[in-house]
Amino acid sequence: MKKFRFTIHVLATAVFMIAFASLAQAQATRTWVSGVGDDANPCSRTAPCKTWAGAISKTFIGGEIDALDPGGFGTVTITKSITLDGCCITSILASGFNGIIVNIASGNANDPERRVTIRHITINGTGTSGSAGVRTGINAINVLAANAVHVENCYIQNFTQNGINFAVTNEPVAGLFVNDTNITNCNVGITISAGTCVAVGSLNNVRIEKMTTNAVTIGTHGHAHVRQSFLVFNGGDGISMAGSVTDGSANLESTFIASNGTGVRNGGTGSIIDLSNTSIMQNGTGVASSSGAAGGGVNSHGNNMISGNTSAGTTPNPVGQQ
Repeated sequence: MKKFRFTIHVLATAVFMIAFASLAQAQATRTWVSGVGDDANPCSRTAPCKTWAGAISKTFIGGEIDALDPGGFGTVTITKSITLDGCCITSILASGFNGIIVNIASGNANDPERRVTIRHITINGTGTSGSAGVRTGINAINVLAANAVHVENCYIQNFTQNGINFAVTNEPVAGLFVNDTNITNCNVGITISAGTCVAVGSLNNVRIEKMTTNAVTIGTHGHAHVRQSFLVFNGGDGISMAGSVTDGSANLESTFIASNGTGVRNGGTGSIIDLSNTSIMQNGTGVASSSGAAGGGVNSHGNNMISGNTSAGTTPNPVGQQ
């Protein structure tokens, strides 16, 4: 009897392993989408899928979905580590929706990195209201949970909330890395905030223009590093530290901030914004800070140009070489 039970146990284990292997084999490390594809296909190069959503279910954790040609491949929700590569600049039309949602739950031993890369994609939230063409998309990229999200060589426009909403919860430290990307005609360009964790955003060669409100908003537990970027023609602030933030920070290096309502704002007591080699010009107010030197405020580390603003605003604290 014991031998019989042992045999049944071995057979059950073997069946489970074979089933798991079959499932893994059904998912490829690299899959493909095409404007002439079909989501019923296996998403191979010779038989591509039609949409990102169709391909992601057939792509293994940490894999990559590549576009074979320019096209619109639909909105997508990401729940595992993945790379979306638009190759020839592909597009997502997200009228009334979020363009890409990233929500990778923690605790999955098969996906320890929880890392997403979004590359070479145009994300457009334009839509219609009667006979008028207006922005109707919600967030172009809405990050709810992940360890790291990389956005590279993307063009984002026409969203009613954020170009990128990096609002993570329950992560020790989560990172947003945006490189060589343009964001235009949204309510907020990029929001960086966290629940009970720390959110860090690194922006390099990013252009954010024509926001209804702020180019970059730093919320609770948020930190931003901005280098060689352009924050221009925004109705609110170029950089905005929210008033409720008591532990935030922003470092601006070689960045051009012009023609905004306010160039740099630190409304958070105890939070710090550091400026180095940065130009703040032709804004309504150059620098606005509710925090003094002891509480944080705005620090100038040298070689900054703050001029031509309607109101100069708060004088930055001199720190280091001037």
